[in-house]
Amino acid sequence: MRRFVAGLLAILLAGCAVTPPIAVRHPQRVWRAHRMRMMAIQRFRVSAQGAVRAGHHGGSLALHWVVGPAAYQMTGYGPFGRLIFRLRVDAAGARLRTGRGHFKGTSASRLLWRLTGWRLPVAGLRFWIRGIPAPGPVVRRRLDRAGLLASLRQNGWTIRYRRYRHTSRGQLPRLLTLTHAVTVGPGPVVVTIRINRWDVT
Repeated sequence: MRRFVAGLLAILLAGCAVTPPIAVRHPQRVWRAHRMRMMAIQRFRVSAQGAVRAGHHGGSLALHWVVGPAAYQMTGYGPFGRLIFRLRVDAAGARLRTGRGHFKGTSASRLLWRLTGWRLPVAGLRFWIRGIPAPGPVVRRRLDRAGLLASLRQNGWTIRYRRYRHTSRGQLPRLLTLTHAVTVGPGPVVVTIRINRWDVT
């Protein structure tokens, strides 16, 4: 499994070689306008490939995500289309379906971790996957020469944006890595997400 995950990570990174961003004269001004455009996106669908590594342990999955203003659903599939989890979050809380049954909780991330072993920052990802910070304090933020996020530290995670994709709604992330330096457990958690398709309404 370790070799498989390492190989998948290499494919994800090699398949998305970074094109140097086009420099702009006023990165901060571009960033403010870009952030407003991304915040205005309230409904979207994402299909992605992901890999999760924690120390010597890890795995891969296909992610399908449907996000709306008041609710979102994330589905994870393993090899050969096997359902790993289906997570739905709305005003009533988090509901998770796995091969072990149906479960409820108040924290989507904790519920997912406890029942599947996948450590995914679900709440923050709704924003980070659009290339913007989540609500709340930001420890550090760095822009690239084009006025887009290059890296972000928030809620214990470091997010690095390796490639963007041009769409009719602006520049949306295509490849990003998230690292959480946990102090207990098998080691730092590294999540790599390669977005294959954006559907923005």
